[in-house]
Amino acid sequence: MRGHRNILGRLLVLVAIQLAACDDENPFRNTTPQVFEGESQLWELGLPAFPSGWDFASAHRIFVGTDEIGGSTGTFLLDARPNGTLVFRAFSTFLAPGLTSVRTGIQDLGAVPYESVEEVPEDGYSDVDDEAGVPVEAGHVYAFRISRSQSGIVPINYAKLAVLEVGSEFPGQPGSRFARFRWAYQVQPLNRRVVE
Repeated sequence: MRGHRNILGRLLVLVAIQLAACDDENPFRNTTPQVFEGESQLWELGLPAFPSGWDFASAHRIFVGTDEIGGSTGTFLLDARPNGTLVFRAFSTFLAPGLTSVRTGIQDLGAVPYESVEEVPEDGYSDVDDEAGVPVEAGHVYAFRISRSQSGIVPINYAKLAVLEVGSEFPGQPGSRFARFRWAYQVQPLNRRVVE
């Protein structure tokens, strides 16, 4: 009987340890939360001289078709559907599958004030392989869910973006359209808060 009490006692200790571990669900909890912010502009892929994508992690515009494209860069692109609708599209859909370690989901939060979006949703994002993209509208705020494979670890980061203006670089040329935007990116993985 005494042996059974010892086993029961050990099992209770193991259960207590596992329950305590549940409080540590975020393995990145020791990464300091930090939000990077800024403004930028992208031109759609239809404009040969300036087609561009964006990478939140490095806060850099990527000129598609140049040597700047690496296997792990790029979050999203500005592109157009065949009917002319301007869209944000995951950068990974532009490259052949497997050529990028970044997978992006995008969600239109609607015409809400940029400052009112303090935390982005956990789900409801476009599929990372969706080539159709999410329509771009001036005045709308978009949420981004970004997974980036790094040495077998896949942290998930979140960002928000407000489209300030949609215009055309050369009047009369639909392929010369651009979107100017304001953005915020949360450096701490799994933290959906996108304001300091």
